[in-house]
Amino acid sequence: MSPRTPRQNEEIRKQSRQQIIDAAFQLFANEGFAKTSISAVAEKAGISKGLIYHYFDSKEGILEAIFNQLVAMGDEILDFNEDSTPAENMRKSFEETFMFIQHQTGVGRLMISLALQPDAFESLKDNIEKVQKRQMETYVGLLRELGYEEPETEAYKIGALMDGILLGYVTMGNNYPLEEMKQKIIDEYVPN
Repeated sequence: MSPRTPRQNEEIRKQSRQQIIDAAFQLFANEGFAKTSISAVAEKAGISKGLIYHYFDSKEGILEAIFNQLVAMGDEILDFNEDSTPAENMRKSFEETFMFIQHQTGVGRLMISLALQPDAFESLKDNIEKVQKRQMETYVGLLRELGYEEPETEAYKIGALMDGILLGYVTMGNNYPLEEMKQKIIDEYVPN
């Protein structure tokens, strides 16, 4: 067997790192950040505890890597086509947000779990504030272009609605009227 190439080694490193992130994500979402140990992450990932420390300095470092992946997903939702109208962009953001809520329930559980764990939330506070600021600025801009008199207030209302819908869907699953809620929000905020 011939030795691995640098490219193969890099691919193995990426896979190992992602394996750690995926295992930690599941444990943080289901067991909570505070209750999850590095040993549990190692066991779930099927790797040694020492290998985790090769990739991450701490449990908080793993959480930050998870958060960065979630931010990238969120950025895609707010990545609009320049040729689209504000109404089309608003519709796209709602449709993709609802698709995300429906298909990424683990993310929803993790977000709710982190919000209830001050020690975990504190390490991400600055990053979360940056993401929330970007989301708010995007919605305020769209609402302003759509002619809302109080776009900031409406943007906060949208945020509160989405938080509530996320919580409802995570706790009730398919018993939650997700499609109906999506349609109500689109009807309210997307002009025909």
